[in-house]
Amino acid sequence: MDLTEAAIGLMELLGGPGTALVIAAEALFPPIPGEVLLPFAGVAAAESGQHVLVPLAWTTLGSVAGGLGVYAVGRLLGLRRTKAVVRRLPLLEERDVDAAMRFFDRWGFPAVAIARFVPMVRTVISIPAGIERMPVWLFALATGVGSGAWNALFVVTGYLFGQAGGEALEGFVRLYSTIVAVIGMLAVAVVAVRRLRARRERPAPPTLEG
Repeated sequence: MDLTEAAIGLMELLGGPGTALVIAAEALFPPIPGEVLLPFAGVAAAESGQHVLVPLAWTTLGSVAGGLGVYAVGRLLGLRRTKAVVRRLPLLEERDVDAAMRFFDRWGFPAVAIARFVPMVRTVISIPAGIERMPVWLFALATGVGSGAWNALFVVTGYLFGQAGGEALEGFVRLYSTIVAVIGMLAVAVVAVRRLRARRERPAPPTLEG
């Protein structure tokens, strides 16, 4: 069982809280993009007779919770120590933090909201928000606005297919399964490439002469 299948299994087991937990975890472990999981939340809600606002609320809550977790890291550690942590991560680099700092310094609230539309970027943008001590309520609001709009695109799509049922739902599930498999392979490839690049760019240890 891969990570995506495990995430879906947790969503099935715990329902709304499990969905929020999985979406929150995506902020801390970006290789599982929420876009892969959001349609499933919509399908599951439609099949159980829930209103579409239910999965949308849970997924947005998860996005805000995950964003706050990364925000807290930036706020508690500051720029220098946060970069030290980032250097140990396979998917992030110091240049990502620097770019996010510049973007946030220029745009502030809109930067946090817009960043929710882009995988990986939505994780990184929470770091400068914390480092610059953006008010928690304002950060949560920006994250909720951006995430709510973005999540709705995928949740509502899954919900409509779940309501349609029959061949429409079967076709959607087949396509969805293919996308999940491709995303999983891409995630592994990204991790491998970033690790190899980090190793090549790492300065060689000094040699002893004598």
